[in-house]
Amino acid sequence: MAFNIPPISRNDEDILNAIFNPDSGLSLDGHRPEDDTPHSTPIDAKLLDQLKQLEQEAVVLAEKDAVDASLEKLNECIRLEPTYASAYNNRAQAYRLKGDTTKALDDLKLAIEHGAGNPPILKQAYTQRAIVRKELGDEAGSESDFAQGARYGNEIAKAAVKNNPYAKMCNAIVMEAMTKLGASHS
Repeated sequence: MAFNIPPISRNDEDILNAIFNPDSGLSLDGHRPEDDTPHSTPIDAKLLDQLKQLEQEAVVLAEKDAVDASLEKLNECIRLEPTYASAYNNRAQAYRLKGDTTKALDDLKLAIEHGAGNPPILKQAYTQRAIVRKELGDEAGSESDFAQGARYGNEIAKAAVKNNPYAKMCNAIVMEAMTKLGASHS
C-alpha cells in the first residue's frame, strides 16, 4: 500500500529543522538571521572611536564597583549616538548590577532594536534578557530569548537551549512520531 504524502510547507520544514538541528540558525517563528538588516545608518568612524572609548571606561568603572560613574559614561554614549546598541547592552548590565531589572529590560529592548543586523550585539542582548526574564519567573520569555541568543552564537544560550527539558521532550516526541511514520510506510 502506497501513501500519498503531501509536501510539507516551508513553515513546517523550518519547525522540524529547528527541532532536529537547533544550531541551524532558525527560530520557531521562521525568522532567519540573514533576514536581519541594520535599522540605522553607520556611525561616523571618529564618533565610533569616541563611543568605544567611553564604553571601555564605563566597563572599567563597573568592574571597580563604581556603577553610578559607569552609568554616566554609558549615558554620555547614548546622548552622543542614540542608536549605538552596544551602549544600551552595557547600560542594561549596569542597571542589573544596581538591581533595576525594569530599566535593564528597557535597555535590552533598545539594544535588540538598534542592534538588528549585528550578531555580536544581538547574541549578548538576547542572552542577557533571557537571564533577566528567568530571574523574574518569565519562563516562556526566557526560553524564547535563550533560543535567539543561541541562534546568534552565544555559548551560554546554546547550553541553556540544549538543556531545556521541554525541547528534549518535544524532540523525543517528534522522533517517535517520525519513526512510527517511517515504519508505517514499510
